[in-house]
Amino acid sequence: MPGQTVPRAWIVTLGNEVLLGEVENTNAGWLARRLTSLGVRVRRMVTSPDDEESAEIFRDAVGRVELVVSTGGLGPTYDDRTMYLLSRALGLPLERNPAAEEMVRRRVAERGFQLTPARLKMADMPRGAEPLENRVGTAPGAILRHEGTTFVVLPGVPAEMTRMFEEAAARLAGMWRGPPCRREATFQGIVEADLADALMELSRDESVYVKTQPRGQPGRPGVRILVISFEGRCDEAFARLLQAARAAGGSALE
Repeated sequence: MPGQTVPRAWIVTLGNEVLLGEVENTNAGWLARRLTSLGVRVRRMVTSPDDEESAEIFRDAVGRVELVVSTGGLGPTYDDRTMYLLSRALGLPLERNPAAEEMVRRRVAERGFQLTPARLKMADMPRGAEPLENRVGTAPGAILRHEGTTFVVLPGVPAEMTRMFEEAAARLAGMWRGPPCRREATFQGIVEADLADALMELSRDESVYVKTQPRGQPGRPGVRILVISFEGRCDEAFARLLQAARAAGGSALE
């Protein structure tokens, strides 16, 4: 991966129910792990209400990151406003998407629902959006490319979101750079402070993420060392930490 540009992403969760604590935001964690596995550096995870604040977030993302993945707000009710807010943010007309309308009509018929204006609203998208079919629920998602930033708009129901993200990922295959390198080990007999000098030195290298966590028990200290790099620079940083751990009297757990 050295020499290749690592795409950056924001994850945006829309929903007053999440902000109220009524619904746990498991989507953001899943997306962060999945995007990381594809070689995307997640730079921000935001939860915002179903109002103009979300439009501001979408607007701010343009040109700052290569990818925005949003979840929530695609259903038929009055507070499902993600497509409208995205259209406002980007200055694009919100209009009935014929392909999305066909998806909605088919899914409504398959599930035996009545085709109401509220359900047809789910086919309204910003101009230029490419619909993503919802094979679990009813509301389509979308992919929208705008001024160097790609928006992937997904529903909030986890079973729908995960399946539709994989469809989007297949369409965006050229964006992915592959997973970052990862090295980890656990040492006993030392604490995090024993690695302070090495950690300070490595903190100057923005291409490497280093995390240490206590892993001991009373009277038996221990430390887990984790190194992740999107630029393939794990080995050097990991070797430096191993050296510091052993110099401090630590022994690796098998």
